[in-house]
Amino acid sequence: MNLTKPRVITISANTSLVRVAQVTGSGVVEKLSRKNVENGLVDVALRQVLAGFDVKKSAIVWVLPGEVATTKNIEVPSTDNDEIESILSLQAARHTPFNKDEILISYLKLGVAKANYTQVLLIIVKREAIKEKIDILKGAGLSMDTVLFAPECIARFYAKAINEKKNDAPFVLVDVNMQSTNFIVASNGTVVMSRNIPLGIEQLAVDAEAAKHMADEIKVSLDAYNQEGVFAKPGRFYFTTAHPALAAVTPVISQSLGIQIESLPYQKFVKGPRPVQGALATDFADDSALDIIAAAVTAAKCQAELIPQEVRDQRSVSEKGRETLKAGIFFLCSLFFVGFALLSKVYFKDQFLQQNLVAKYSAQRAEVKNLESMITRTEILRQYLQARSVPLEAVRELYRIIPQEIFLSAVSMDDAGMVSIQGISDSMSKVFNFVTALEASPLFEGVKTKSTSTKKDRGKEVAAFEIIMKLTPEGVPAAAPASAPAPADVLDSKKATKDK
Repeated sequence: MNLTKPRVITISANTSLVRVAQVTGSGVVEKLSRKNVENGLVDVALRQVLAGFDVKKSAIVWVLPGEVATTKNIEVPSTDNDEIESILSLQAARHTPFNKDEILISYLKLGVAKANYTQVLLIIVKREAIKEKIDILKGAGLSMDTVLFAPECIARFYAKAINEKKNDAPFVLVDVNMQSTNFIVASNGTVVMSRNIPLGIEQLAVDAEAAKHMADEIKVSLDAYNQEGVFAKPGRFYFTTAHPALAAVTPVISQSLGIQIESLPYQKFVKGPRPVQGALATDFADDSALDIIAAAVTAAKCQAELIPQEVRDQRSVSEKGRETLKAGIFFLCSLFFVGFALLSKVYFKDQFLQQNLVAKYSAQRAEVKNLESMITRTEILRQYLQARSVPLEAVRELYRIIPQEIFLSAVSMDDAGMVSIQGISDSMSKVFNFVTALEASPLFEGVKTKSTSTKKDRGKEVAAFEIIMKLTPEGVPAAAPASAPAPADVLDSKKATKDK
């Protein structure tokens, strides 16, 4: 049975008494307590008892006494666990007067009886009895982890205590409580038969005939076990308590059955501090605590689990929810740590750059900034010079186009790119040809003759003119030929030639 918490708290309660034990995973009994129930308020008494127990870190186990269950040793024609459970759920109603919906079942696998047959101990209990226990725990503010069958726990506890070997003969445990007695036959570390005898220490202490009745009941129980013929006859008989009232019972039973009954008190095998040993000697002197201690010590190995399926489903959903929540938290934590790692990496790299690389290359960085500033200034100057070269290109273009018969007296250009030229020509036809040549040039557009007139120049009649046009920067050549003479020098030489 999977109980993941480090401690186990076992509870056994009825309308008159509550008993509780807290045991560690190593089998040490840390706390042990009992309390009488007042006015039938079992949940109130349970809550008061648990006030000093470590409930949050403990699995809560209810110990079901043998008298509230019906047991039957049967053979099942299967070795598969699912098939066995299905067959038992169909056959269980045949062994009890209650309807199928009114009972809960569990079973213990006792071994393979023959080929493809499994010997099991069927355990049947009323569903209402378990529901009552669940309600008591809810009233005390607790939730149930599981319900264990006390005879199985006791059998496993004593099998370990006496160091039972695999092939040893079965042994009998007579667990006498205040009002009842559990007759348990154990073999191979588990219970193979359980029967409740309605006689206890109270009757044995006051009734002289009770010892004989006890012997008769034990004989009947032993005969019933032997008649089944499934397991070998018991070889050892033990009383689990050493109460003075049993002193008169032992010789009667030994004489009646022809067997030797040994007293093997469970207190000898209980590990715990002095307060626990003191409680066993005083509070539990008349009322045994074997069932709750044995259940806590052997809970991890017990097979029979008498808990409703709806409670199991609810527990499974709750566990899955917790696992999902844990997975979500783990995922978020992983994202956080990954993000933190990345940010740390970026931060430390930045610190490394600032403290090492930036400091190391600070001089080069200053030089680069100076170079960038020089490049920027150079680009501005280049654009300025390029803009200044446009008028020079215009003069160069005029020099190329103007014929020898035309002389220019004035050339002007404004910021908007409008060019105005004035001059004289031998004939008006030369002027018109000059205008046509200007229109064909890619450097000028909108060429118009603003005015023309005739006048005498050096005793000769000439045509005076004024032409306006607009400069087209897109038509300026990318670079002037290196061998071309300066425009001003060319115009001067041309004018000098004409004067000659």
